[in-house]
Amino acid sequence: MYDGRSSVVIQIKKYPNRRYYDATNSRHVTLQELHDLIVSGKDICVTDSRNGDDITNLLLTQILLEQDEPKLDLFPSSVLHLMIRSNRQVLRSSMERFFGPFQGLLSTSQKQFDAYLRQAMQTNAASPLEWASRMMQAFTGVPPAPGQAAPQPPEPHAESLESGETLDDLREQLATLQRRVEELGAARRRKK
Repeated sequence: MYDGRSSVVIQIKKYPNRRYYDATNSRHVTLQELHDLIVSGKDICVTDSRNGDDITNLLLTQILLEQDEPKLDLFPSSVLHLMIRSNRQVLRSSMERFFGPFQGLLSTSQKQFDAYLRQAMQTNAASPLEWASRMMQAFTGVPPAPGQAAPQPPEPHAESLESGETLDDLREQLATLQRRVEELGAARRRKK
């Protein structure tokens, strides 16, 4: 099975009979296995076996429709209508402007978390219990036993933020977006 830790993009070929072949690991996979790969943190690139076209977005949409349909409720129907009606380039630039800051923040947070875990895994703990104590302190704030120093998470990298933006600005934008999503969800529930 896949370990979910490698940063390798898994190359998938889609055949006309709806079969998928994982060219990276030389095996056939199901749509459910592709879903599980993505959930575990893997990125996939899907090509059509007949013509070599990149159909990754098409397959990701199919996975959402067939495997994670409830997530589609996050998008108000007005947004889905807009996506269908809009010119592709206009829609792409709007989506990049809207989601860009959040994608950057998510990527930065993931890198910081990964760096912290690497640091924690390299800690010279005398025993698994000591290591677990240090990990618990990092996530809960409960200090480790006397004489044991917990690993410190890495500092945020200022160069990863947009010019002029601070982490507080991004947090405020994220909170505003969260409130808006909740308002839209509440409005949708009231309509039903």
